[in-house]
Amino acid sequence: MKIGIVGAGAIGGFFGVRLTQAGYDVSVLARGRNREILAEKGMTLTSSTGDATVKFAAVEEDPAAIGIMDVVIFIVKSQDSVQAAEDMKPMIGPNTQIISFQNGLFGIEHLAEIYGADKVSPGITYIPAVVDKPGLVRHTGPLTRSLFGPYTTRDFSLHQQLADDLTKVGMDIHARAEPMPEIWEKFVVLTPFHVIGCLTRMPLGGWIPSPETEDLFLRAMKEVMAVGMAKGVAITPDIAEKQVAFCKTDASPDTRASMLEDLERGKPLEIDATVGWLCREGKRLGVPTPIHDTGYALLAPYRDGGKS
Repeated sequence: MKIGIVGAGAIGGFFGVRLTQAGYDVSVLARGRNREILAEKGMTLTSSTGDATVKFAAVEEDPAAIGIMDVVIFIVKSQDSVQAAEDMKPMIGPNTQIISFQNGLFGIEHLAEIYGADKVSPGITYIPAVVDKPGLVRHTGPLTRSLFGPYTTRDFSLHQQLADDLTKVGMDIHARAEPMPEIWEKFVVLTPFHVIGCLTRMPLGGWIPSPETEDLFLRAMKEVMAVGMAKGVAITPDIAEKQVAFCKTDASPDTRASMLEDLERGKPLEIDATVGWLCREGKRLGVPTPIHDTGYALLAPYRDGGKS
């Protein structure tokens, strides 16, 4: 099976290494110095679950040079979704399956619009990883939990095969016949966590002890739930309360929103495709999202980076 990686950053690199270890023919779309290093030296992954260096079947800047893939793993930053989805067209054939592990839901809806819902599979991952330098990905914790499955009801034996093979090389990954409820349960946490993390400029342990901020977090999650339920998604009724309890008792107090990392480094933010998408969907569906509307407005000046 030929698998393409579009978005060879930390998570794309992690998947690329583990898929290669699982015996798949992996090709990577990359540019600039990253392409040069990957083509010459391959990708190195350092992890408590096992270090590895692999060479990919192909590393190309031109998607046409890679050609049609059986599966494309799509893991670009949300703000790059539209351009990346267009660029990878030469990699998509009539039977190609596209698996997205992006943050938020804008990307998956855009892919479904461009390529058809029957070719798209949404997923989520909790893998903590960073790119230390081109060609070197560091897995910063043992967690590898991920799940994915078809966007529309259809045979998912391919998804099960991928999950089984990645499990054999040490990943905690699962195929789901209906992944959207679990994906929405992550999204319930994602946008409030990013908004509060960015506005307080603090890790979780800095803001969750405050009763006022804890209450804001809870109410913001309920906004996300309301939008999801208006879209017909079955969401666990007490998921917001459970997430607050988890953040107070089990989650690492050092946990920081990835958007906060980008904000402090002056990088572009994924705000339009996550928080902005939620606000737009709320307005379209007639569901109020006042906390997210305020958070979006306050963070919008930073969307293109260059400020901290």
